[in-house]
Formats: sequence, structure tokens, C-alpha cells
Amino acid sequence: MTFTQRVCIGVLCLLANIPVLAQPPEDSEPPTLLPPDVRLVIDVSGSMKRNDPNNLRQPAVELLVQLLPENSRAGVWTFGKWINMLVPHKPVTPQWRESAQQKSADIRSVGLYTNIGEALEKAAYDAKSAAKKYRTSIILLTDGMVDIDKSPQANKREWRRIVDEVLPALADAGITIHTIALSDNADRNLMNKLSLSTNGLAEVAHTADDLMRIFLKTFDAAVPAEQVPLTDNAFVIDSSVEEFTALIFRKDALQQAQLVGPDQNVYSATSGDADVKWYRADKYDLITVSQPLEGEWGVNADMEPGSRITVVSNLNLRVRPLPVNVFKGQVENLSLVLQEDGKTVTRPEFLSLMDIDASMEAGNDEFDLQQFWQKRVNQGESPIDGRFNILLPNFDKDGIYQLNVVVDGKTFVRQFTHQFAVRQPFGAEVKQVFTDGKLEYLLIANSYNQNIDIPRTQVAATVISPKGRKKIRPLAATDSDTWKATLLPDIEGEYTAKIKAKGYDTEGNAFEVTLEDISFNYSLDGGFVEEEAPFFEELVEKEDEPTIEPTTEPTPEVDVDAETDVDTEQEIPVSEGTPSWMLWAILGGGNLILFGLGFVLYKKIMGGGKDALEPFTDEAISEEEEQERAAEPATEEAPEEAESEPEMEEEPPMEDLDPVMEDIGVEVDEGDDLDPAQSQLEDEDELDDLDTMLDETEEAEDSSEKEDDDMVADMLKAQGLDLAEDELDEAISTLIDDLEDDDVADDDDDTK
Repeated sequence: MTFTQRVCIGVLCLLANIPVLAQPPEDSEPPTLLPPDVRLVIDVSGSMKRNDPNNLRQPAVELLVQLLPENSRAGVWTFGKWINMLVPHKPVTPQWRESAQQKSADIRSVGLYTNIGEALEKAAYDAKSAAKKYRTSIILLTDGMVDIDKSPQANKREWRRIVDEVLPALADAGITIHTIALSDNADRNLMNKLSLSTNGLAEVAHTADDLMRIFLKTFDAAVPAEQVPLTDNAFVIDSSVEEFTALIFRKDALQQAQLVGPDQNVYSATSGDADVKWYRADKYDLITVSQPLEGEWGVNADMEPGSRITVVSNLNLRVRPLPVNVFKGQVENLSLVLQEDGKTVTRPEFLSLMDIDASMEAGNDEFDLQQFWQKRVNQGESPIDGRFNILLPNFDKDGIYQLNVVVDGKTFVRQFTHQFAVRQPFGAEVKQVFTDGKLEYLLIANSYNQNIDIPRTQVAATVISPKGRKKIRPLAATDSDTWKATLLPDIEGEYTAKIKAKGYDTEGNAFEVTLEDISFNYSLDGGFVEEEAPFFEELVEKEDEPTIEPTTEPTPEVDVDAETDVDTEQEIPVSEGTPSWMLWAILGGGNLILFGLGFVLYKKIMGGGKDALEPFTDEAISEEEEQERAAEPATEEAPEEAESEPEMEEEPPMEDLDPVMEDIGVEVDEGDDLDPAQSQLEDEDELDDLDTMLDETEEAEDSSEKEDDDMVADMLKAQGLDLAEDELDEAISTLIDDLEDDDVADDDDDTK
């Protein structure tokens, strides 16, 4: 084989691997929209009785059935433990629509499990053999977690199977998955993975009343349609429109909506006009008018948001497909053409008559969108090829963005609306969970990107207390592509978590991501309440500093000290059933050990100088404080100091941290933060300690580890407590339990 032949073969191999999803060249025609294939997958597990008590799934499915165009295909599946094809997957015809309407009444909440994986597989039964004649979308609605068995291990294995096998297969088949979580208890991590990996929407219906709106939003993404603006209860129909459909949501369910034509003829549900099909439901009217009169139409009804007018016309606005999920910092370009009978309009005399305006709104959710950008698209001379292009503004903040394009051609008007969910490859939240009957507060980071190399990624957070104290918490990796850390709040007020993720993707590319700050309030009565910052405004400054209060939910390590205020010295009650001298001796020895360990940790940190301290806290220790702590004698007075010493905060052991943290030599401060009075922190340095912690190498620690270990061993031996670490932990825990049991017995005796 000659050199030229080898080069040609190499070029052909490269060409053969061009991604099929590459953006089309700017001078190419917009891709022809394939007819939609919509597959509804509905959760009917028993928990839906609580999360959808009015069974709004039925009217939502009925609405989608009515909206589907007749050139599409559709089917409905329900699932609990078993999967049932409720409505056969077939082309949409009047007969199919009628059958689907009847069978939607069979949607109930009777299932025992939540078999999400098999439901997706059944709905995508033809994924390997389906011809690319349709745009296939799955709309998944569920309120739960992956639940196929009583065994947690079996459920974990199924979760991994969905993520590692089912999801990649559906993505490779070009199937888009839109997810609707009808509960805050749903596995939002899985829902986001399914959606983001297939360019679908990931929505949460916080209340059952949100369900209809979200169903309609996902339907618009799956089945985009040409629209005309509906403003002040009026819309304009031009001569090119062959049919229009008005979806009118009524504020008053009992109201009779009406349409008023350009000839002032009034149409209603009881008119009986041959060219008008009227479907009336409890909260909306769906009206389709064939061969409508040209001119301005009116709507006699008090309308809810979400009402719209879609048209079937031979004059269409075509926009190059845009993603529904955009990562922060991503740049997108708006490219559009007008088509007449399927061909792009290039006539300058026609294009020069048009006004094309684009605007962008943004907010934390679609209910508080505010316009922040507007621009005329067709400035100057009309493009020779009829294609208008404009760069969209930067997506530099997480949230919901909505693009609105209006084409006013004097004799016709067209509208295009598209929503983006701007997010990062990672998300984070604070959750309350019950573990062994006790309430715990977890900081959870989620990986939404399928290309993240989980074992090579570390996540850490700086948690700032209401008093401005800071502590760094590494988040331990789990087997469900999340990272978790337990939070132990001690005072009421607002906390802030600054989270950073650092690692590699599956292709070996390094990345570093700083997530949006999470703010949440802790109260003794209500626990954590996560707060969203205003999208366009800075957070309101905090009010007066809250008073330190003891937590009502102590963890096992806090059984004794949680009874006292961390900043107030209080006398520890002595059990009458135990000799006081023995109790004080035991407590003194135990606290001496704790103080000694704290001293060792302090020496270990300070041994590395000021630079070694920075990975653990942003606050500096004064030289006087260093000398005082270094000179403190290990005496029997240690118990009272241990109680009030903030560095001995009750934190859970972190043995389950990501092994990668240990591999890179990161030592984590599990004590409390330093007193804020010791130093003044600079805002711009808040995340520097995370960089240092994640980049710290084990080499710097090797020189002092053996010396510190020997010191600890000598101290334990001197006290007669030279036990293994796990034995020592067990001994202390047993001691505390015994003391508690004595107190309970004494209380019982007093009662008797």
C-alpha cells in the first residue's frame, strides 16, 4: 500500500467519525422538523396518592392527547412494580385519540414499587431498530426513588444499571428524556442525569397544581409548534394560516369562554360550527378553527398564564435548534429564516418589510422572569441567503432564561419562545434525613454530567456560620455519583456553603468548578430552610447576630456537650449513683485525652508554619494565642476548658471520606472554627483554602506523622489507655452510655 493510499484511508476514517450532532454550517438550511413521537411514562405507585391527591395526572394526559398533531405517534405506559402499556404506541388518529381519552381514566395509584429502569426500557422498546423518521421523546413522571426490592443493595445495583446501561443506550438512540419529579423526595439526581444526558427538561412540581403547567412545558419542548402572539386577549391571523388552535386556561372554571372573529361572529362550545372543534375541560378550552377568517380575533375569557395560539401555515418561522440545558458560560447563537412552502425566503423586498426583535428574560424560576436584554435582529441590509444571525447574551448565572423572538411582517406575525435551564455540571443542596431515628443535615453535591470521572474528582465546601466562623468540609463520594458531608449546626441563623469541585472528566481533561453559594437558615424548631438569592439583586444583609442556642438533635458524639452552650461555662451534673470522685476522675482523664489529641493536631498544623495552617481555616492565630496554647499544662483542670474550647466542636468521624482525599495527603480539620475575633477575613480569599486543601500533597505530612503518632501513643500509655483507636472510641462511647443509663435510673427512682 502506497503512502498516498494510507493517507486517503486515514482521512476517510477521520471523516467517518465526525459527530452526527455537530452544528450545521451557517449557510445550510435549518433541519426539517421530523414529526414527533411522544411516549408518556406515568408513575402509579401508592405514594402518588399523597403527592397527587386529586389525580391531576389524568387531565394532564388528556390535554397532551388532545394537543398531539395527527402526523405524530404516541403511547402511554404506567408503572409501579410492573409496567403496563395503557395506551398502545401507534400513529395519532381520531380513533387513537378517543381511545387514549377513555383509558386515561384508568390512571390510579395502586403500585407497590417504583420500577423506573424497566419502565424506560419498555417505553423505548424499539430503540435499537427504530427508523429515524420521528423525533422520539419520553416524558417521565415520578415521585420516588429507584425501588424494585426490599433490599437496599438491590435498589443500588438497579440505580447503577440505569445510569451505566439504560441511559447510554437511550442517548445513543437519540431519544430525549424529559423528567417531571412530583415530589421533593424524588431522586432529583437521577432525574437530572436522565434529562441532561439527552438534552431534555428536568422539572419539579412542588405542588400538584404545578403539574398541568409543567406537562405543557415539556410537551412544547417535545412538540414545538408555530405560534402567533396573544396580547390583551387578541391575536392576528393572516391569509397564510390554514388552521389555528387556541388553548385557553380559565381563571374561573365555571366561565364559558368565547372566540370573536374578525366579522364579530361569536363562537362558543355550544355553537356547533362545522369549522370549529371545541374541547372543554375543567380548567381549559381547546379550540381548533379550520380555514379561519383573516384579521384580528378576540377571546372573551379571564385567562391564566400559559394560554397560547398555535397555527398551521405555509409561511413559517424556522429557528436553528437550541439546547434546553446550557452550562454556565456557554455561548449560543440565534439563527433563523422564514420559509414559504418549505423554502427559505430570500427576496430582499419581502425581508426588508419585516421587524425581527429578540429579547431575553431570566430569573430563579419561570414565575419571576425579568427582561434584561433586547435587540433588533434585522439591522442593515437583508442577508442574501435569508438567514439572520445574532449572538445571544452570556449565560453567566444559574437559573431559567427565556428567549422570545417576534417577527412582524406587517401582514403577518410569528412568535418563537424557547427556555434554557442554565446550570453547572454539578448541583448542591442541603437535605434533612432521618438516620437510625435521628435527624441529620446533609450537604449533598450531585454530578449531572455523564462525563465526570467520579473516582478522580474531589468536592469540598467552606461552611460559614451566622457568626462568620468558617470550617472546611470535604464531601465523601458515594456509590450514586454524589458527594455528602454531615452538617452539625450549633446556633440559629443563616449559614452559607461555598462549594468547589475539582477533578477530571472521562477523557482525562482537568476541570475546576465553583458552584453557586447555598444559603440556608437553621432554627431549633424547623431545621434547615434553603433560601434562593434574588436573581437580579444581592442578598439582603443579615440582621442582628442570632443568639447561640443548643441544638435539639445532638449526634452520638454530642451526647454530653450538646447540653451546654458552647460559649457559656456550665457545671456538669453529677449522677448520684456514681461516686463523685470516680466520675470526675474518669471525665478528667477522658477530657485530658481529648485535649492531648487537640494539642497534637495543633502542633501538627503549626509545625508546617503559617502556610500549613491555611488549608484548614481562613483565620490566623496570633502569636500570643499560639504561645498560650503551646504552654497550657495537661492538668485535671482540662475538663472545663474542653467544654468551652471551640476547636473541640462535636463533629462526626470522617472515616468514610473519599479515599482520594487521603491519597493526595489532605488532612481535614474536624474541629470547630477559630474564634472570629482572632482575625478579620477577606471575602476574596474565601475559597483559597479549598484550592490549597485539594492540591495538598502527602509529601509535606510524612516528616511529622511518625513523631506525632509516637507522642499520642506515649500519652495514652502514661494514662493506662494505650488502646487501639477503635477500642478507645468504643470505650468512651460505652462510658457515656453508662452515665446516661445511671441518670435515667436515678430519675426513675426519684419519680417512684
